[in-house]
Amino acid sequence: MKTRLFTLVVFAILTSARIQANPPDNLSTERLPGTKASELASLVTAPVTAPVTPPLGACLGAFTNTPFFRDAEFSLRPRLYYRYTDAGHVLHEAFAAGGALELSTGWWRNTLQLGLTGYTTQPLDAPRDRTNTGLLRSDGDGFSVLGQAWARLRTGSASATLFRQALELPFINGYDALMIPNTFEAYGIDVKHSKNFRFGFGYVARMKTRTSADFKPMSEIAGAPNTHHGTSVAGFLLGTEPKTYLGAIDECTSDLFNSLYVQAGHTWKLTHAFEVRGDVQFLDQRSVGQELIGPLEAQLYGARLSASYRSAVLTLAFTNTTGATIFHPFGVTSAFNSIMISDFDQAEEKTYHIGLSYDFAPLGFTGVSAFASYVHGVLPGGNNEDEADATVDYHITKGALKSLWVRLRYARNTRSDTFTTEEFRVILNYTIAF
Repeated sequence: MKTRLFTLVVFAILTSARIQANPPDNLSTERLPGTKASELASLVTAPVTAPVTPPLGACLGAFTNTPFFRDAEFSLRPRLYYRYTDAGHVLHEAFAAGGALELSTGWWRNTLQLGLTGYTTQPLDAPRDRTNTGLLRSDGDGFSVLGQAWARLRTGSASATLFRQALELPFINGYDALMIPNTFEAYGIDVKHSKNFRFGFGYVARMKTRTSADFKPMSEIAGAPNTHHGTSVAGFLLGTEPKTYLGAIDECTSDLFNSLYVQAGHTWKLTHAFEVRGDVQFLDQRSVGQELIGPLEAQLYGARLSASYRSAVLTLAFTNTTGATIFHPFGVTSAFNSIMISDFDQAEEKTYHIGLSYDFAPLGFTGVSAFASYVHGVLPGGNNEDEADATVDYHITKGALKSLWVRLRYARNTRSDTFTTEEFRVILNYTIAF
């Protein structure tokens, strides 16, 4: 088997001591779009969710001043989701209810923290002839699962997270765009060596997909039945997002394939209200060892330029895939031009992207924001692929319904060599702290 120096971005905001990175704005159900170029989803930024006040910890704090109990958080995150897809006269439709129940302790002697998260998704209306929406099981039935059960240890600048957990790495991530995210049985160490240098490594043994309650070996998820290979990761991050950063990640599933990903970027703050950010990316994928899922060799190159003024952000991006189609069985791709329906990373595909987001708060509409994207892909044989997406968010920030978030989404994808796909989604998220 080929050997390689494993290098990885530790996408960690280490105050939470977790390896994590942002999913693209257009794919995350838990992220509002940024209002500045420096706030766009990237390898460095931690996922943004609504703040939660943990009254559980305050209540326990009345009986004990031990941080393990005093700083505990217990929250319910219900979600309602309607999805309708017309894929070439084949309809997929479902209305589901569910969400997550989360419990995390504070730190015991500043060394140990524990956490649990249970997920459920149940059909409210799921016609049997319109299944496979991704909101439920493939047959339209619901399910529940203990998706996270982790222990976190820390000493000095190093921390380790063990067993079932959420990961947000390039190509190994929750892909939380529907009802329940992917979660993983993994073991990782993060080290914040200094303000401008972080590194880490880990091993991901098993994965639970978004439509299953079962954790299976990474190699089985990738398409090699009756195998038990996991995925090794390791690497570094230099710099900081507000200025300049460089990171790389290598994820190797032994005897299957290896993915090496590099991203770099720089932000120019030209005035208080005007920012420009440039990012570049590179991916090399190839089969390794016994090639249990067959030979694979592919590369992806990308460049992105974003400019923001006040609360408007304009983004232009280009990607070029050479060799095979990019393979990402463990989550969403990190390609700049991946949007709602298509990943735009097929074999020998060149893609061009324009996107615009706007927060309407300056106009007096607090909590209202929107973003839209258009991508044109040039495929081999004179074919092409086009997709237009639009999203409108309303996030209530005060009053009795504070933390209620309503998201409306529409997408239309057209390919010259196949059918047109249209999709409509309505999503309601809410957070209740106990």
